[in-house]
Amino acid sequence: MQQVSTDAVRRKLKFDYGRVRNDPTSKTMELFQYLLKQSQKVGISSQELVQETANILQKQFRLRWIMIGLLSPVDGLYRYEVHAGMRPDAWESQRKRVYKYEDFQLVTKNYSAGEISKQTRVYLQEENPLGKDDLATVNRPVLMGLSRKSEEDASENDFLDTLILGPRDELLGWIEYSGTITNNFPEPMTIRSIEVVASILSCDLGSKSWHAK
Repeated sequence: MQQVSTDAVRRKLKFDYGRVRNDPTSKTMELFQYLLKQSQKVGISSQELVQETANILQKQFRLRWIMIGLLSPVDGLYRYEVHAGMRPDAWESQRKRVYKYEDFQLVTKNYSAGEISKQTRVYLQEENPLGKDDLATVNRPVLMGLSRKSEEDASENDFLDTLILGPRDELLGWIEYSGTITNNFPEPMTIRSIEVVASILSCDLGSKSWHAK
């Protein structure tokens, strides 16, 4: 029996690795790797990191928009800090909003959410009707009247929240995002990937004391 050469082994490993690099899952792992590297940069602020995270997630997963909110260490309240894909006037309306910890429960006096996992919940347009003043916060209000045709369809005011949790499950912030540019809900692997990104952010935010003591 002919013995396999070490060169052949090395070539096969390199070829297989190169082939995997183009796989969507590998691309997502590269995203994690990149964000971890960014978080370790000397001098990068949390604000810069979360903005870059929003930009990358929107582009990578073809989301219509994304916003990231954080807990203020000053007053213990939650506010949107960065976005990608929002209209300027809708973003100006959103960034003025202030939330308390209680607002992130599954059911509150203003919102009703469905739990997808410990970290992620979905808010459906039908279960969270907007008031007249709330229309200013919607990215594409002209599409609000359209009905949902299938279970995969993401309506204009559907959104998901993935919580950024600290080591003791304290709420440091959240990643809020829409459906995709094809008006479908994000794929399950996309949601899971954003949960991993939230965990990466939690390490940075916790170490830089963004959350209230």
